[in-house]
Amino acid sequence: MRYLNRSTLSLLGGMIVLLIIGAKLLGLMSMTPDPNANHQVTSVIGGSFTLLGTNGQTVTPASWPGKLLVIAFGYRFCPDICPTNLGTIASALDRLGPDAMRVQPLFITVDPERDSVDGLRDYVSLFYPRLIGLTGTSDQIAAAAKTFRVYYRKVPGATPETYSMDHSAFFFVTDDHGTVIKVFDHDITVEALAKGLKSALTHL
Repeated sequence: MRYLNRSTLSLLGGMIVLLIIGAKLLGLMSMTPDPNANHQVTSVIGGSFTLLGTNGQTVTPASWPGKLLVIAFGYRFCPDICPTNLGTIASALDRLGPDAMRVQPLFITVDPERDSVDGLRDYVSLFYPRLIGLTGTSDQIAAAAKTFRVYYRKVPGATPETYSMDHSAFFFVTDDHGTVIKVFDHDITVEALAKGLKSALTHL
């Protein structure tokens, strides 16, 4: 019987360790929130970010002290999911009544190349008067997306200007530190989102 020498065993052991680490990282990056939505999530998702608001000011979650933040990622030229998501947020906030003033809705673009401050301001104003669009440099957007484990990529179109963006479509509800309280799937109903936001307000 032939035996493996010590260097070969060491190499195999190292490869096994790398495979285990890689599997854990892939599992973490592919983690998706429970579509049933009414649950607590761990500190693996969420955190602070620094972006440029459609009010022209650099903002972080702390820019809205004492408020609940409901955050959606997307882009201005999104043909379907983004308008639907923003409409859902707007309708849910309408159902909260006076409590809606304790919630700040945010829309973070994943397309900073085309989504300027002015363009985002005009876009988000179509959905809700207090909705604020956030953009920034490509690095800032990438950092914010990584913080919330949001996936996005450019999909080429017929011309360089007509590309689209594939992206995750969850609602993240956080405190003013960016700590995630709840995560909701994009197909949640208006009623369920309003109920979830009402519940999340008790964490402030």
